[in-house]
Formats: sequence, C-alpha cells, structure tokens
Amino acid sequence: MSSGNDKTVQKWEVLSRRTTADYRLFRIEQKRVRSPRTGDAMDVQAIHFPDWAVVLPVTCRQTVVMIHQYRHGNEQICLELPGGLVDPADGSPEKSAHRELMEETGYRADRIIPLGVTYPQPAVLSNRCFFFLAEDVMRVDQMTLDAGEDIALAEVSLGNVRAWIQNGKIDNAMTILAFTYYWMMRSSEK
Repeated sequence: MSSGNDKTVQKWEVLSRRTTADYRLFRIEQKRVRSPRTGDAMDVQAIHFPDWAVVLPVTCRQTVVMIHQYRHGNEQICLELPGGLVDPADGSPEKSAHRELMEETGYRADRIIPLGVTYPQPAVLSNRCFFFLAEDVMRVDQMTLDAGEDIALAEVSLGNVRAWIQNGKIDNAMTILAFTYYWMMRSSEK
C-alpha cells in the first residue's frame, strides 16, 4: 500500500547526541537529528539496553520449560520463556542463552540452535533480541536466581501453546516471537 510518495526513505543525519540519564540497566540518549525529507532538525530520544537472549527449551517429552515471573513494568506475574541480558563476559549471545537457561531453570542443553534475531522496539530501543531453541533439555541443577528475580517453573505441553497465546495466558511479546520463529523453522523442515 502506498501513501502517494514512493521515494526512497533515507537515513537521518545525527547532528549531536548526549546521555540524559544513565541507570544500572539502561541509558537514555537525546539526539539532535535532521530529516532528509524536510531538512528540519528535531530532538529524539533513544533507550540503550544491552542485547537480550531468549531460550525456547523443549524436553524429550515435547514440553516447553517456561517460567512464571513477576514483572515490574506491568506489575503482573507473566508466563514466559527463560532469558535475559547478553553479558559481554559470556562471549556470545549463545553462551548467554546457555547461562540464562541454567540460572533461571536449572535445565541444561547440550546444543542451542539460533532461531532468529530482531529489534524489539526500534522506535526507541537500540538493542537486539536473540532467540534460541534448546532441544532435549534436562534438569541438572537448582535455579540460581538473581536478587531481583522470583521465578517458578512451568512445563507446558507444546500442543497447548497456540491456544494459550490466543487466549492471552501467554502474552509476553518476546515469548510469542520465539514460538513464531520455532513454528517457522518447523514448517520449513517439512
């Protein structure tokens, strides 16, 4: 569908940038930018988070290891997949995914398969989210939770996931996207 203006969109020029707030998990940057279409300068904000890794762990019984976790943003207990920040000390998003899976669930995966990578909200967030499939995961240890985490495990039948997304029982966008990548991968294997 066209808006009547079919010219190519161009990258905006960044005239200046400065950090306006720096918190433990993220920093806010204000940028002065110039529109290539109008030539007008304006101020915009960007939030810089570290990248994220999300793991879709599937057991040999075709259940998905999920977690119930309280989230301060929406003040709700959410049913979601394990995951967290990509730590540069891990060396790669895949190694961060292994670490997060073990810390949040006590499950181990011998192999993790990349499913995809996306920008969660590029209008204001600069980070990426890496999605991984962990097959035939096994419980090998207890959870090792951070001080700010309160997590309970849930094994969900893979066959129930679509219905739970449709009825809102699973409503975390990154979790839904991980399952979407998973289903796309499975359908391309047929």
